[in-house]
Amino acid sequence: MTPDEERLIERLFPFYLLMDAQLHIVQAGQSVKKIIGDCIDKPFTNYFTFLRPGLGIRYHIDSILQFENQIFILKGSNGHQDFRLKGQVVRSDKHILFCGSPWITSESDFIRLGLKVTDFAIHDSTIDMMQNLRVLDLALMDSTHVNNLLVSKNEELTKTNAELDRFVYSVSHDLRAPLTSLLGLMNICNETLPQDELFIRQILSMMQHSVNKMDAFISEILDYSRNSRKEITPTIIDFNSILTEANESLKYTSNVPGYEFSVAIQEDNVFYSDEQRVSILLNNLISNAIKYLDVSKAKSSIRAHVHTTSHWAKIIIEDNGIGIDSSHQTKVFDMFYRATDISTGSGLGLYIVREIMHKLEGTITLESTLNQGTSVTIEIPNLNLNTFAS
Repeated sequence: MTPDEERLIERLFPFYLLMDAQLHIVQAGQSVKKIIGDCIDKPFTNYFTFLRPGLGIRYHIDSILQFENQIFILKGSNGHQDFRLKGQVVRSDKHILFCGSPWITSESDFIRLGLKVTDFAIHDSTIDMMQNLRVLDLALMDSTHVNNLLVSKNEELTKTNAELDRFVYSVSHDLRAPLTSLLGLMNICNETLPQDELFIRQILSMMQHSVNKMDAFISEILDYSRNSRKEITPTIIDFNSILTEANESLKYTSNVPGYEFSVAIQEDNVFYSDEQRVSILLNNLISNAIKYLDVSKAKSSIRAHVHTTSHWAKIIIEDNGIGIDSSHQTKVFDMFYRATDISTGSGLGLYIVREIMHKLEGTITLESTLNQGTSVTIEIPNLNLNTFAS
C-alpha cells in the first residue's frame, strides 16, 4: 500500500487493519493502535478472534476471503479490557484489509476505551448514534427531573388541600356554635318582651334573619368540606323520608306560603348510597325550588319523582317558579354564581350539588324556561354491596 493510499485509508477508516498472508498485522489505523498499542508485525490472533462469521471460518487468508461479502465482528483485547470491531474484509494484493469501527452501545464505552469523537471518521454512523444517545440521555434526565418535580408539587398540593379542608371545617364548626347560642338568646328576648315593644321586635327579627343567613352559609361550607373529606358510606336510602323532612325544614323560608309539595316514588329495587350526601343533595335542590317560586302565580308547586333500579336512581325535582334565563343555565353550578337579582343565597348550593354528584359518579341535567319553571334531573349509581365492593 502506497503512502497516499495509507493516508486515504486512515482518513476513511481509522480502525483499519492490513494483514499479510500469514495474518501478521503490517499496518493499522491510529485509532486501533490507541486501543491495543503497538501491534505492527505481530500476529492478528494475539489481539483478535472472529465472532462472526463463526461457523466454518479458519484463521487462514483463503478461508477468510470466502466470507468477504459478509459482515465481520472481531472480538479484541488489549490485555486489560475487551472490545469489538464491526466491518468487512477485502483483498488488497496479497493482503487482507479489514475496514470497520468499534461496536459502541453507550457513552461509557467511549470512556472505557479512551476514545474521542476525533478518533472516528466523519461519515461513521457511530458518531450519529452517540449524538442520539446523548440527546436521549439529556431528554431522559430532563423528563426524570420534571416528573420528580411534578410528584413533589402534587404531594405538596395534596397536603395543602388537606390542611385547608381541616382548617375550613374547624373554623366553620367553631363559628356556628356562637351563632346558635345567639339565635337562642334572641328567641328568649322575643318571648319575654312586652307585646307593645314593636320596634324592638322588628330589630330582633332583622337580627335573626341576618344570623340565620350567616348560619346557612356556614352550614353550606361545612357540607362542602364534609363532601371533600369523607369517604363514601353506602346505606339504604329512604327517599320519602329525606324529601319530606327537607320540605318540612325549609317550607318556612318560602315567600309563597301554601305551595303544593308532592312526592312520587317507584322503587323497583332497594337503593344504596351515601345517606348524608344524598340528604345534602336533595335539601339544596328543594331549597332552590322553594326560594324561586313565583309569587305572582295563583298556584305554586314543587314535585319530586324518584325511580330506583338495581343500577341507579333517577330523581327529578321540578317546580313552576320563576325559571332561569337560558344565558345563565350553564353557569348556575359554578361557585358563588347567582342567576337572578332576587337571589338571597350564597351561590354555593348548586355548586355543592355538582361536587356531590362528581363524588358519587352521577349525572345532573337542568332544564328551565323563564317565567314557567325549572326541572333538575339527577342519576346516581346504586352502591349495593356487590357493586361497591367491585
